[in-house]
Amino acid sequence: MRKLLTAALLALTTPLMAAEATGSIAGAADAGAQIVVTNIGSGEIIGIMVRDDGTYRAEGLKPGRDRIVETGPHHAPREVGVNAGKESQVDLAARK
Repeated sequence: MRKLLTAALLALTTPLMAAEATGSIAGAADAGAQIVVTNIGSGEIIGIMVRDDGTYRAEGLKPGRDRIVETGPHHAPREVGVNAGKESQVDLAARK
């Protein structure tokens, strides 16, 4: 019985620990635009689309420094720190 209880507790806590091992970036950008997030340390790249309401959220990011850019003219890359279990707020706007 004790082994079963221990296994059940591990099964419940492991996803919680894994969830805390990543962070996210969220903010506002041009509706329908694409955003590219690059982990500076690993070179891992993900692409996401901005929702129709002008918001975006990139989840499951490894902690570290990331470069984020909204595709299109007049958009400059920005660097942001990603921390485990936290969400970084980055509002992207066209820079003319």
